[in-house]
Amino acid sequence: MRLSKKIIFFIGIVMVNILHSCGDDSLFMDTHKFANNKWNQNIKPSFKVSFPGDTTTYDVIFTLRSTTDYAYNNIWLYITTTGPQCKEVNDSKSIIGKNPVEIKMAKDNGEWIGTKSGTYVDHRLLFRQRRFCKGAYTFKVEQAVTIGTLDDLSDLTIEVKPTVW
Repeated sequence: MRLSKKIIFFIGIVMVNILHSCGDDSLFMDTHKFANNKWNQNIKPSFKVSFPGDTTTYDVIFTLRSTTDYAYNNIWLYITTTGPQCKEVNDSKSIIGKNPVEIKMAKDNGEWIGTKSGTYVDHRLLFRQRRFCKGAYTFKVEQAVTIGTLDDLSDLTIEVKPTVW
């Protein structure tokens, strides 16, 4: 029995869509590892992301990985964003500048907030969810605590991906 060309074409399109949907949809991902699991306040990881300037809304997500020996229930960070501003992205709130953010890492009873795997815990922060102008943006992250060096912090990852509504 012969399949018609339309059916074969349709099956081909479906297969391409299935294979495409299985891939990683991130626009950008990078990780900064802290030497000896210590984040010194002089270390300010910086990530440069190029946006295509389309109509897509993107999530900018930071994941801070700590060990289960981390001594505090939160961390304050400053995230400084630099990049273009354009009329096409009609947003009354500019993201350009330095913004303080808090990552809650544990509940008051000491229970970890985040995804735990062995002795590590991943703490996610949805920093931004918006459209971006075409061009390169830089996200610089610095710790905003009074302690010079924070122990038991493994790495910091940025992931930029299209928002799934």
